[in-house]
Amino acid sequence: MLLLVWGAACTRVSDRSRFEAVSDELEILASAPRPGALGVDPEVRVDLCLSGRIDPRSVTEIDATITSGSSVTDTELSVQLLPWLEPGTDLPPEDTSTPWCNGSVLSIAPKITLAAGAQYRLRLRPSPVGWEGETLSTEGPLWTTADDGSDPRYILEFTIDSDPFTEPPLPGEEEDPPTPALTLTNLFAPGGPFDPERALCSCHLDSESLAFERLDLTDPTVAYADLLGSAELRDTGFPMVAPRDPSQSFLLQKLMHEDDDALLGVLGDPMPPDDPLAYLDLLRIVQWISDGAEP
Repeated sequence: MLLLVWGAACTRVSDRSRFEAVSDELEILASAPRPGALGVDPEVRVDLCLSGRIDPRSVTEIDATITSGSSVTDTELSVQLLPWLEPGTDLPPEDTSTPWCNGSVLSIAPKITLAAGAQYRLRLRPSPVGWEGETLSTEGPLWTTADDGSDPRYILEFTIDSDPFTEPPLPGEEEDPPTPALTLTNLFAPGGPFDPERALCSCHLDSESLAFERLDLTDPTVAYADLLGSAELRDTGFPMVAPRDPSQSFLLQKLMHEDDDALLGVLGDPMPPDDPLAYLDLLRIVQWISDGAEP
C-alpha cells in the first residue's frame, strides 16, 4: 500500500476563501463510451470527463436523456467530484496513483438494460457549472443547436453489442461473497488516511487547538460523532459527510485542494496544510462514504 507522511504543521482555522472566482469555461474532454462506439455493453454507464470540478447541485436528471428513436430511457445522473470509478463501469480504478480524469465526471446510468444491437443517443444540456462559476463551453463537433434556437445540446451516439455474451455459471459454482463495507475504523488503521501516526494535522490531535474542537481525529469513535453527529451545513452548503454521496460531503470538498485550484465556498486554509492528499487516500475516504459511512 502507498504510504505518505504528511507534515505535522498545523493549518490555521480562518474564514477566508482561498481563491477568487474565475471566468474560464469548462469543456468535455473525453467520454466513455467514445463517440460512435460499437459493441457497447448493454449495462453501460455513460461517463463524461469535464476539464474542472463541477458543483453537483448544477445538474439534475432532466439535463440528460438517453434515447433510441422515439423511445426515452429513464436514467440516473450523478457527479463524481473526484473520479473514483473506472470510466463507464462500477469498478474501482486500476490505477490508484492518479485519476483517469483531472476534473469531475458526470455519470448518466440507464435504469434498464439497453437493447442489444440498438443505437442510442445521449443528449446533454449545457447545465453543469464549475465550482468557481465556470459555464460549460458549447463549442465543438458534438454540440448542435436546434432550428428553433433552443439551447445547444451535446450529442453522443453509441451502439449496443448485437450479441452480448454472458458466461453462465458452472454447476455448483458459488458467487464471490460481497466485499465488506469499509468503516471509519479501517481508515484509522496503520497506513490509513486517518492513522494518527501519519500526522494528518497536529491541530486535530492537539486538545488545545480550535481545529481539535471542531474535529477530533485521535479516535475513530470520537471522530465519527464529529463527522456525522451534526446536521449543520458547512461552508459550501453541504453536510460534513453525506452517507453514500461523496460529492455532497464537505469532508471530501475540503480535502480536494491544490495550490492553484479550490472549490469556491470552502473557507480557511487547505487540509492537509502542506501537500494535497494522495489519490489513494482520497479513494479510501470516498469508498467509506459510498459504503454508507459506517463507524
